[in-house]
Amino acid sequence: MKLSSQALILLLSIALIQGCNFKTKEATAEEVAAKEKVKTDSIEKAAIAERTIKRDKLEKEIADKAERRRLAVVEKTSKGESYKDAKGKTVYIKADEMPVYTGGDAEMMKYLKDNLKYPDDAKDSGEEGTVFVDFVVDKTGKVKDVVANDAVNDDVDSLLKNESVRVVSSMPNWKPARNKGKTVDAAYSIPIKFQLF
Repeated sequence: MKLSSQALILLLSIALIQGCNFKTKEATAEEVAAKEKVKTDSIEKAAIAERTIKRDKLEKEIADKAERRRLAVVEKTSKGESYKDAKGKTVYIKADEMPVYTGGDAEMMKYLKDNLKYPDDAKDSGEEGTVFVDFVVDKTGKVKDVVANDAVNDDVDSLLKNESVRVVSSMPNWKPARNKGKTVDAAYSIPIKFQLF
């Protein structure tokens, strides 16, 4: 009898231990799932933080480049209000009335938004940046001599530059610049920002 009760106690002890062990395995699975969620959340937060840092750095670089461009224009205009292009035509940097996009800046932004296409290859590789596009609005209001300017050592992807040039080249006519009452060719520059969301 003593042996039977000891065997029974032993069996109950084993059953109890196994039951506790099962709960420990359940708890362990829950802990693993919780740890995986924390790990995933941490990775996502790190990726967001990295993108935010990258964007902040990009914004600072854009502001710095814009300031360098502004200073370059100031220096260029201090040497004169105009220059001769490759064909010998006078192009004004600073006219009495500078050219205006038909409908104003709001319409120009709408045009860019409607017509600019983020190049797939640039999007796939995560390329972002601001392209400064320089061009001339001739005396008839036509956009010509469009270039994506590298004057500030910009490291923007060539696909973004090409798309910017394409869109600006296809702009409708502007209201031309005027100097001393006459319509004139005038240089103009706009920044086009490419940003992934």
